[in-house]
Amino acid sequence: MKKKLSVIFALVACVFAFASCGSTDNSTYGGRTTKELEAESENLASQVVSLSESDLKQYYESYQKQAKADPDNDDYKMYETMFQNFVENQPGLGAFVNYTGFKVDKAGKNITTTLTMKYEKRDATLVMVYKSYNMSKPTSINFNPVYSLGETMGKAALNVVMGMVTVFSVLILISLVIYCFNVIPYLQKKFAAKKAPGAGAEQTAAAPVSAPAAEEDSEELIAVISAAISAATGASTDSFVVRSIKRRY
Repeated sequence: MKKKLSVIFALVACVFAFASCGSTDNSTYGGRTTKELEAESENLASQVVSLSESDLKQYYESYQKQAKADPDNDDYKMYETMFQNFVENQPGLGAFVNYTGFKVDKAGKNITTTLTMKYEKRDATLVMVYKSYNMSKPTSINFNPVYSLGETMGKAALNVVMGMVTVFSVLILISLVIYCFNVIPYLQKKFAAKKAPGAGAEQTAAAPVSAPAAEEDSEELIAVISAAISAATGASTDSFVVRSIKRRY
């Protein structure tokens, strides 16, 4: 009985396995089968892989100029990004070997195909994104190296360290600025103290200027006294003689 049950479960598992394999190959996305999408990805990849580095750079520069001249054309920008990826990444991958995998993912209205390409030094992926309502051409194409988990974690750790260094640098700069606010009043007082003696000397030197005012007061006093004597004696003020008195100490 147990053997019969195990055989039945094995048969059911095989049926589901074959069904899943068949559904993967025969699945359609916007009227296009998985095989068609895979063939399109491989065709594009083979054309780009066959180009030399100089040809890749020429294509990249050409699409870059066209994208700047016509920014509303999304195709120019898409191919500019694709050739830029190949120019930057392919030289470090080594020679192309073969294709090792293909998959299709659907998320909402986006259909994403991923073609895995084996190179001598490391694998890479050609990722093409379509819209489910328009599968005639992709909306974006990217070519990226495949990094191991250790390499990915190392890059993440490096990014974290760089972020922390940046944050601490900004905090140190802010601390220095706050410290300067405490130093500035001290410097202002110091400069004010240096300027104070000079200002006092200028005021002392300017004091003799009051002499003309004293002379004017003496003339007014003489006029008042002369008028009083003239009124008392009836004599004219023209005969009066004013002499300065020298004080002896």
